[in-house]
Amino acid sequence: MSRQFPHDVARALLGAAGPIEPLGWVDTQVTGRQRRLDRALAVKVGGERRLLHAEWSLVMGDEIPFRVFEYHCLTALAVADEARANEGAPARQPTPIDSVVVVLSGREAPWPTHGAYRTSSSDEPFSGVQFRIEAVYQRTVAELAARGSPFWLIFAPLAADADRSKLSQVIEELRACSGERQFAELGAAMVALAEADTRERGLADVVKSLLPREIVMQNSIYREGKAAGLKEGLEKGLALLAHQVERRLGRRLTAEERSRLYERLHAEGPEKVGDVVLDLSADDLSMWLTTTAS
Repeated sequence: MSRQFPHDVARALLGAAGPIEPLGWVDTQVTGRQRRLDRALAVKVGGERRLLHAEWSLVMGDEIPFRVFEYHCLTALAVADEARANEGAPARQPTPIDSVVVVLSGREAPWPTHGAYRTSSSDEPFSGVQFRIEAVYQRTVAELAARGSPFWLIFAPLAADADRSKLSQVIEELRACSGERQFAELGAAMVALAEADTRERGLADVVKSLLPREIVMQNSIYREGKAAGLKEGLEKGLALLAHQVERRLGRRLTAEERSRLYERLHAEGPEKVGDVVLDLSADDLSMWLTTTAS
């Protein structure tokens, strides 16, 4: 959904007062490190080009600050690689990278406006990465509506003061400002977000009762299809990765090694496993196949 509303995402998460012009999603790669990154949104704010990295998280886990730091550093390296390829050297003035963590659930105590991952010692000036925190579930329905975008209205079931009356008004507003197809997509996304509410307020049932049955069914079918597709995707991914590993090792994988590779693919995902296959030496890769995924 965020890809359909880049201007509305940037306007709310960057907090900039001036005009914002989305320039498109940037697909970056750290060429020297065989590491492909998630997409960042390129925007122009006051004539300056920036990259917006939005991390969507169900909760603010302990690993989130480091994840933001890692992405920030890798994105900076990718931008430098691209500048070096185009201009022969990294840009003197690097492209600013703004990171925001959007939190969907968690503690009731208000979050600070910013978080950080510090790499410098406490008695030295700060070095590391700072990021904004947008605890969307601590917003009110009125605050989300004030952003003037259908995109932010789909988070209404997570709002601190959400109830049946307010959600009914939000859904009618979505219906009024959207075409039939977009309303179906927004409604299905709202159902999914309502089901992510950890307050146990029963608002998922409320949202389902207020939406047309076909939209609710679309969400259910999507989730079931995603689960089936994940299994099929893992099986296809295993075949491809097994072939790559066998080429690296110069031999066939044993049944136990193939099983271990499947476990890691399921636990860690194809990108991380693919990085390991490319980065490790043949001996280290063989050793990696004997260990259990954490």
